[in-house]
Amino acid sequence: MQVVSMVLPSVCALVAVAWYTMFERKVLGYIMNRKGPNKVGMLGLIQPLADGAKLFSKEFVVPTFSNISPFFICPIVTFFIALLFWLLYPFKSAEWVFSCGLLFYLANSGVNVYGVLVAGWSSNSKYALLGSMRGVAQSVSYEVSMALTLLGSVYLVGVMGLQGVNLWQEGPLFCVGVLILPFLFVWLITMLAETNRAPFDFVEGESELVSGFNVEYSSVGFALIYMAEYANMLFNSLFTCVMFLGVSDALMSVEGCGFFFFFIWIRGTLPRFRYDMLMSLAWKSFLILVLSGVLLLVSVIVLSI
Repeated sequence: MQVVSMVLPSVCALVAVAWYTMFERKVLGYIMNRKGPNKVGMLGLIQPLADGAKLFSKEFVVPTFSNISPFFICPIVTFFIALLFWLLYPFKSAEWVFSCGLLFYLANSGVNVYGVLVAGWSSNSKYALLGSMRGVAQSVSYEVSMALTLLGSVYLVGVMGLQGVNLWQEGPLFCVGVLILPFLFVWLITMLAETNRAPFDFVEGESELVSGFNVEYSSVGFALIYMAEYANMLFNSLFTCVMFLGVSDALMSVEGCGFFFFFIWIRGTLPRFRYDMLMSLAWKSFLILVLSGVLLLVSVIVLSI
């Protein structure tokens, strides 16, 4: 039973990724005043299956001068790391796996950047290497704000487990949770940067780097990297609901869909930032804002004791 509860969320996440990509293409199509996929199956519902079959049946091309072993292994490791996040779900009954779920989340997020780094380096391409270096700098910069933002919740709740955070959010003290909401804005921007989504998609940067760190990947390798990115987006949406909004199981899916749409809406609305603006936002704005918020929150908690 425990093995099933560990594997089932990952399987369901992979199924959700397929139709989330179709939903994204539909929304972006209407934002651009055109239709999304609507030919394969009724209303285009079978389009994700057709895309997956095409990707997995194509030839896997290996660049002649690439570092072959890391080039093969990197997409698999990236995909595996993305699925590790889902060990924390469902948040109310996964504490038998991790009593300190927040620490596991931070550790897994830190390891996640190695997939981008090794993919760019092993491809032995200047575009891929530039994309991976951008990704490392971006992840390191925004992980500082991400960790400090989560500390605000930890200080307020007093536990490191996601089950405790979720139960506290549903309890009578949820009104105190408004102290965490100012962190939500910083958290949402940080999630866009951590998942390499527009307007912070510098690791891909099609207009500058062709396709960035994954430019040399095709077929199965590209599909695994692609699924890992969307699996991270889905998990971070649900994780945001637990940490900041105080939801029950019935409302989590509704609020999660709102954050799913948020990722797509931002992609279809905002242009890509300049890279120096991204670094300036992280170190000159968010870091000061989050540190001030944490100090204020700690002061309020100490005075209320």
